[in-house]
Amino acid sequence: MNRAWVFLSAIAVTAGAATPPKSFPPQADSLRPQKAEGGVLFQCYAPVARVVYLAGDFNGWADNENGRITNAEFAMSGPDTNGVWRKTVRLDPGAHRFKFNLDGEASGWFAPDSIDELDGDKNAIIHVEASGDVVVRSAHNPRWRPQSTEDGVRFQCYAPDAHVVYLVGEFNEWGHNRDGLVYDPKLVMSGPGTDGVWWATVKLKAGRHAYQFVVDGDQWNTDPNAPEKDGENHSVVVVE
Repeated sequence: MNRAWVFLSAIAVTAGAATPPKSFPPQADSLRPQKAEGGVLFQCYAPVARVVYLAGDFNGWADNENGRITNAEFAMSGPDTNGVWRKTVRLDPGAHRFKFNLDGEASGWFAPDSIDELDGDKNAIIHVEASGDVVVRSAHNPRWRPQSTEDGVRFQCYAPDAHVVYLVGEFNEWGHNRDGLVYDPKLVMSGPGTDGVWWATVKLKAGRHAYQFVVDGDQWNTDPNAPEKDGENHSVVVVE
């Protein structure tokens, strides 16, 4: 466990409910860590920050002292005209954990909200392959939108920790669920793949089709990559 998170946890306990959580700027999917010349490129949108630090298990969590960072070696370059800070780091293949820190403050630590895979200390996790490519596990990914194929519509669901995922919708009477529980093995999606994604291909007639993913038989989830939703918050795919 990194020292910064221990310190932040202590602050949360002593400050009490009266202290509102610090808000951090949202991070676009396009700013996720990615392969670049010289290593892995990290990017952080923080237009009003005085300085942004990159801290992770690969740099000793920026040598922070009780959550504070002062060493300029770990500062990111920026901001550019779009408010983005950048830093490229050479990383060995494998999993790596990191956070950004605003202004070096003990309360300035945050993991980008564009990454869904976190460890127990809420550090973001990325996976660097031998090729240098970076795999980021997140539910939001344009590659996982419903896709029309010769065999039907291909659905994909990010659920790396699920034991089973069902695809249900109007086209299969919502999985014949009983009080929200789904059991039908014919509706189980294949997976998960190394990226934590489950998949299924279904032949559908032309028109609009509402659907959801059901994780472990009772957790109903909309598709974050669906092109649209209906009035009941169901995901919708349109087949032409």
